This record gives sequence, C-alpha cells and structure tokens, in this order.
Amino acid sequence: MSSLPNWPMELLLLERVALAIVLGSAIGLERRLHHHAAGLHTNALVAGGAAMFCLIATLLVDPNATRVAGQVAVGIGFVCAGVIFRHGSVIHGLNTASTVWCSAAVGVLAGSGYLLLAMGCAGLVLIANVLLHIAEHRWFSGP
Repeated sequence: MSSLPNWPMELLLLERVALAIVLGSAIGLERRLHHHAAGLHTNALVAGGAAMFCLIATLLVDPNATRVAGQVAVGIGFVCAGVIFRHGSVIHGLNTASTVWCSAAVGVLAGSGYLLLAMGCAGLVLIANVLLHIAEHRWFSGP
C-alpha cells in the first residue's frame, strides 16, 4: 500500500467494478425475465462484490494481505447464508446477503487504504440497490 493516494489509478479500477455491476445487471435481467429468485440487483451486487475482492488481490503486494481478503470473502459468505431462507416457493434474503458481501469488499478496500475506490464502490452498491430495486419492481412487479 502506498502512503499517498493514487486517485487516477483508483478511478480506472472503479471502472472495472462499474462494468462488473453493469454485466451482473444484464445477467440478472435475464434471470428475472425467467422468474428466478436472484434477479437484477442481486446479480449486480454479486458481480460488483467479486470485482472488488479481485481488485484487492491485484492491489496488495503482501501475499498475507490477499489471503486475509480471501478469508473475509469466504467468512462473510457463511454469514450471508444465514440471512437467506425459503418460505414455500419464495426465497427471501438474497439481496441482503449480496449487499452484506459487497459491504465486506468495500470494508477490505477501505482497510487496505484505497479510500477513493472504497467510496466509489460503496456508491455503486447503493446505486445498484436503490435504482435497480426500483427498476426491478417497476418492470417486473408480477409473479
């Protein structure tokens, strides 16, 4: 980790997360069109979180630091499994789980010193949760 922020590089890396969220949205749109539980913003958040964890592995030079980031991803996955439940044919908690997973990635970025990138990624998660939630419910409010 450098002592001075490298904001131009972080903005370029932020583009990667944005693209991952856009691509995850496209995948989620297809899933939603076919009435699957994990829809538009759930897939966007999972793709965005995965991109964030990959960025951490790219940015950190210390192999122990990347191992820590990997363990956070795995550990938070177990926590997220606890918020997903099924009630009949309806599954609840998928978006909550993916949001928590993304939040963990944002936390690892911030903790690793990539503050602008962490702020940007948090903003993208908020956009995915708010705007894609509205879009998903407006366009797909039926069964």
